[in-house]
Amino acid sequence: MATKRDKTGLTAKQRKIAETLVNPDFSGTVTSLCAQYNVARSTLYRWLEKAEFRNYLEGLVNQYANSELATVWKALIRRCAIGDVQAIRLYFDLRDRAHGVHDSGVKIVDDIPE
Repeated sequence: MATKRDKTGLTAKQRKIAETLVNPDFSGTVTSLCAQYNVARSTLYRWLEKAEFRNYLEGLVNQYANSELATVWKALIRRCAIGDVQAIRLYFDLRDRAHGVHDSGVKIVDDIPE
């Protein structure tokens, strides 16, 4: 019997396992994850070798990261405001990277007029 796949090329079970695997609240093991969805560990590892499964995982990780970006940024700014030197260094490092400045202070990306 053929298994129904969506536009990602994954089955509903594969998507559900991927979503659980990358969920920051998931604290289980691979063994418990496989048992929860009745999938052999070897099957999960075989899926992890497939580009479409890895791409789906990467997309989910990016979604989680992007959804928390504002919270993380605000926390960094709060730490800077109270004088946390490591936070201040990180702030300037991130700002410089965003503006194309190498750690040495040399600009690595020029504004090239079109």
